Formats: sequence, C-alpha cells, structure tokens
Amino acid sequence: MFTREFECPSCGAPIERRFDQSKSLSCTHCGQTSHLVAGGLSMVGEKSLLIDYGSFFQLGQQLHLGDLTLQLLGRLRIDYEDGFWDEWFAQSLGDGSTWWIQEDDGTFTLFTKKADLDRSLSWEKFEVGSTVNITPLKEKVFITSKARAKVNGGEGELPFQIVPGEPADFVDGIYKGKVISLELLPDEFALYVGKSLSLESLLETQNS
Repeated sequence: MFTREFECPSCGAPIERRFDQSKSLSCTHCGQTSHLVAGGLSMVGEKSLLIDYGSFFQLGQQLHLGDLTLQLLGRLRIDYEDGFWDEWFAQSLGDGSTWWIQEDDGTFTLFTKKADLDRSLSWEKFEVGSTVNITPLKEKVFITSKARAKVNGGEGELPFQIVPGEPADFVDGIYKGKVISLELLPDEFALYVGKSLSLESLLETQNS
C-alpha cells in the first residue's frame, strides 16, 4: 500500500492518501472535504467534522476476517429520516481489493462492489416487498427497504467524490441469501453485494 501526503487547503494539516484511486480526502482536523484535481486538493462544500458516537471502528484500524485482512481508510456518514449510518471504506492488505463495512445501530454488513449501474435507474420504481430484476444479477431481488438520504460528511479517504449535504438514495434487498445495496449518489451509482457480520466475529479481530 502506497502513501502520499497532502496539505489540507483549509487548515494546512497533513492528510494521507493510502489508496491510489481515492477521489475525496477529508481533513480529520477541520472537517474540510476536498477532491483530488490535477494532482492537488480542491475544497468542496461546508466543513463537517463527524461526531464520534462510540463507533466500533477507527481510521487506520486493521481487521482480520478469516482469510481477509482489511485496513480502514475512510468513513462516509449518511443521514436519513430515522437517524444515520456509517460506511467504512477498507482495502485488503492481501490482494488490494476494496470493501465496505456498513455500521448501523449495532449491526454490521461487509460489502463489495459488484458493478456500476445505469444512470437511468430510478429510485422511485422500487417498492418495498416487491421482487425486481436488477442487471447484472441473473435472478430477481426481493426489496426490503429504501431510503432518501443525504451525505452528512466524510473522514479519511473515499474512492468517489462526495459533497456534504448532497442527496444519497439507497435501495436494499436480498439476493440468493445475500444482502444487496444499490447506492445512488451523484458520483457513485453502483450495486454492492454483502453479508452480515456478527459482533463476535469483529471482537475476535481485536484479539488476533
């Protein structure tokens, strides 16, 4: 894993970039989100320091999940009408693959990106309790929930551009016993497939 250091264009604090395809970097000192543009940082949106509610995770932490060893590089916080959830961006220290861990009110789900989605896909067309075809999956998905949300802010680095306050729509479902999530953000229209993680399995990572 390579490391490159930038200077926050707002406060001047150092910001590390460990994933060579990251597009957003957020300053942990002042909360300024910046996009990588022509090899430098360009500030976007209002400053937004994420409030710590006692998360199980922290930036830089390594997790050992079976044969998978992950390092947490960034966090994305999403606000919706019932509260918020966090999505932790991670990279495998083995093969360099990228993963996400969703942390929502004491539940944890490990996701990997399956494919980008067609931008013509409409959030409105999905109905909770229905089954639908979603390309590129070959069987129908049962829709369990959907949410109109917005980006609260980020921390560390993320593989797509975010702007605090921008819309973020989500559709969740079940596919062949796995959890799926459609993430419909301005710079990330993608399908993710995942599985639930138990608290016990995560506690074991602290002792390994």
